[in-house]
Amino acid sequence: MSPEKDQKPISLEEVISNAKEILLRNGQHIPTLIVEGSKSLVAGQINDLPETHEERLQLMRFLGHAADSSGRIDQLQQVFLISEGWLSMASENKPLVMKPSQNPKRKEVLIISCIHMKEHKKNMKIFEILRDNNKDVTSLEEFLPDETKQGSVEVPLLDAFVDGFQMAFRARNN
Repeated sequence: MSPEKDQKPISLEEVISNAKEILLRNGQHIPTLIVEGSKSLVAGQINDLPETHEERLQLMRFLGHAADSSGRIDQLQQVFLISEGWLSMASENKPLVMKPSQNPKRKEVLIISCIHMKEHKKNMKIFEILRDNNKDVTSLEEFLPDETKQGSVEVPLLDAFVDGFQMAFRARNN
């Protein structure tokens, strides 16, 4: 897909709305990467997201490098990542000792993260996925982190994508 030159950039709200609609309709959301350049918009699904965090970082660096090398993305404007996951909360007196996916009190979540390059701004929205007894998605409720922890958001997978994109750009222009 390619937006017209005078078309407004895609908004986080649009991405959230589409992601929620897909999850409610399909019962799942395949990890999706949306990359917006100054003249083009490219979206793709990541069907086999690696198991470990380090492997995911490597994949995202590779995808960033490939995005620049392909020539389909000119000047990087925004990058979005939509994925499902598990979330576990540590309590003050009990640190988290197991992976969220193994915690029986875990929450199933939809995570939408974004980096806006010009504004040097990172955003993340998390929605708890609620299912009925048949495992059908019934609703999505925004999960708000503790207000004391708000401020800067970390999005390491998108940071890795941007690093890969910028490395390829520098290599191509040197």
